[in-house]
Amino acid sequence: MAYTEEEMAHYERLSNDYVPDAQGPLVSPRQPSQKITSEYAQADPVYVHKTTTLPQQFSQYRTVRGDGNCGWRALAFGYFEALLQTADPSRVLGEVARLTSLNNVLDSVGYASDIYEDFTDVTLELLRETATTLPAHDDGAALLASFNEPSVCNAIIMHFRLVTSAWMKTHADSYIHYTENQSIQDYCSTHIEPHAVEIDNLGLQACIDAIIKPAGIAVQVLYLDRSPGEQVNQIDWPAEPSTVNAPYQGTSNIRLLYRPGHYDILYKHEDINILPATVVTNPQINLMSDPVYIPASNVCYSRHGLDLDNFYIPGLASAGVSPLAFSTDAFLSNSIYAPSALPITTAATTDPYIVPYGEPATIGQPPTLEGPWNADRFRPSQYQVEEKFRHVIPIRTEPCQTEAMKQ
Repeated sequence: MAYTEEEMAHYERLSNDYVPDAQGPLVSPRQPSQKITSEYAQADPVYVHKTTTLPQQFSQYRTVRGDGNCGWRALAFGYFEALLQTADPSRVLGEVARLTSLNNVLDSVGYASDIYEDFTDVTLELLRETATTLPAHDDGAALLASFNEPSVCNAIIMHFRLVTSAWMKTHADSYIHYTENQSIQDYCSTHIEPHAVEIDNLGLQACIDAIIKPAGIAVQVLYLDRSPGEQVNQIDWPAEPSTVNAPYQGTSNIRLLYRPGHYDILYKHEDINILPATVVTNPQINLMSDPVYIPASNVCYSRHGLDLDNFYIPGLASAGVSPLAFSTDAFLSNSIYAPSALPITTAATTDPYIVPYGEPATIGQPPTLEGPWNADRFRPSQYQVEEKFRHVIPIRTEPCQTEAMKQ
């Protein structure tokens, strides 16, 4: 069934104007899963046992606002977060291309492009923004802020709904046996497309098939219910294997906790620590992803009051590590400031103004020199010390005075 522009505009108004009765953030920050245990402390003994053992496997969780969209929102946020955890911008941009190609599926079932693009553009733009932050990251703070913007979150959810609906219609044979005697068209119009209608098991399966699995992301749903046993039951959807078109490395995971009528997001300890260690908050001053240690000799610079043994310079590295690097060893070996050059041993000289580099005179104690201007002289300059300037400096026989000095 093809949708008219008026019908699609109706869905857009539902997405933009809907105000849920539920309170709290659309997606919360991570928090200890022991809170779930405390929540059920006075509940049915079956729930008490299951929530007591839950934190042993899952250390943290996020709450998702229960407004009829929580399952869709949890899947969508988990999808973006799993891509963020890869720290691979090319993989995220690959998802931009793949989701853009799914517009062909939307076209094939009659969705008007000038309507669905309002939703798809928000998803694609957030993916691009995510890619620009990688491999550095902010631990998902920007992503969380985006999903707590109702206009952004609702648009992404509607995009996921439309893609799932179009996927079911174009793969009807895979789902028709589970629609309880409804046609795929009727099922999608009543269970998938309307805003604030919670996702059911069939919609969950179709959304994973269309969007999540092809991205190389596995899904695990844990069911907190009154079924027998002390552990929550779980169902796993493994990620689609890597292909030439999706050459990702490793598998990311979305873990959902289902309580009758509601979804939250769960995390194992290793899920939280999967992000790279380097956090860059101001990329304008970040020349490299990490500061690089450059060894320096304390002997070389101690005479100048510098201690560079633990000195770090962003953007520079040892030779062979960075194209911006210079070799400190090569520099020092060819310099009169090299440690091996201290002290410089030369034959005795008759020039009273030349002081061997290994025996510097200190300021306040000028060298004892012959000549009428001894008291006015300072410590030797570079031109007296370096080898190419090592020669006898002629002594002036007349004092140097300018017109200004005469005044």
